[in-house]
Amino acid sequence: MISIDLDLSNKRKITTIDFIGSVTFPVGYFAHLLRGLDYTTFLPFISLKPQRLVFIYWQPFTENCLSLDYLLDLRARLVQKYYTGDVMKVTDYDIKSFKGKQAHFLSGTWMNQKFKLNGIFELMALKHDNLLVLFDLSTSKGNHQSESMKELKQIRLTFSLNE
Repeated sequence: MISIDLDLSNKRKITTIDFIGSVTFPVGYFAHLLRGLDYTTFLPFISLKPQRLVFIYWQPFTENCLSLDYLLDLRARLVQKYYTGDVMKVTDYDIKSFKGKQAHFLSGTWMNQKFKLNGIFELMALKHDNLLVLFDLSTSKGNHQSESMKELKQIRLTFSLNE
């Protein structure tokens, strides 16, 4: 089950995915309503001006699903399915620790010719229990050190995984 709890006194929303964990968003973020999305494995959030997007995705963990090739293909398929027309270029790949787990980080640029938009993204992928979990950040403004990306990375730091 997925739930969103409002904490208006602290101007934030706490989103919980029962079998994964929770993440806290500033109040200006809202669930991104996408055509054809059933919210059973893909949970997107958006904030505007500048556009900042976060999505959390999960699927059963399989052998080699944390390989660079698999992650590139998976992100491309997800983005093509839900953000039609986006094309990405990966410029960096690293493996680091996140909350005590080994996490794979891909970052780079994206472009959407149809909507004349472009920007940057950072994808984090990790194994949690028997799931592959993706936590994707993207913005249409700035670079990887911009205020928009710093805000998105702060949101990712609130991501707590169930024990």
